[in-house]
Amino acid sequence: MKWHKEVLIKKAQEIVGSGISYAILVLVFLLWRYALGNKFEWQNIEPLSPPSVFVRSFYSAFTFGTLGLLLYVLKFYKVLHDIVVKTLGMWKLYNFIKAVVWVFLIYASYEYIVPWLFNLLNTGVSVLFNVAGIVLYSLPPLGIAIVLSATYILFKNRTPGKTV
Repeated sequence: MKWHKEVLIKKAQEIVGSGISYAILVLVFLLWRYALGNKFEWQNIEPLSPPSVFVRSFYSAFTFGTLGLLLYVLKFYKVLHDIVVKTLGMWKLYNFIKAVVWVFLIYASYEYIVPWLFNLLNTGVSVLFNVAGIVLYSLPPLGIAIVLSATYILFKNRTPGKTV
């Protein structure tokens, strides 16, 4: 996956700039919220939701890149091929077993792995949001300084010919 690395390196400044823009926006909203007099309260936010079971392309690609890859690396399909096709000569049985395994993998992804992953991501986002909220609630000047510094860095990077 060399091209992924090259694209990420080539677009790193744009990616960081977008991330800084969103971080500034979140910090400004949090500061504004506390400027209006709201008290800090731990919140459980869930901005990410797993796709429904009908998004077949997502689950197929996710399963292919996770559980399917794991079975491939463990040489499960090779062993299955050696047993069913080379020993017994039954291609139809081999294809049927592969289809059953694939359906089971997609079911496991839908029922267990994807919900766990999205729960983990939402918990991380919630913790980061609340930590930022408590810091900004207890130290508003720090939040203002972070917003101004990030804004300065963002605009300095967007000026042609200049880098930080």
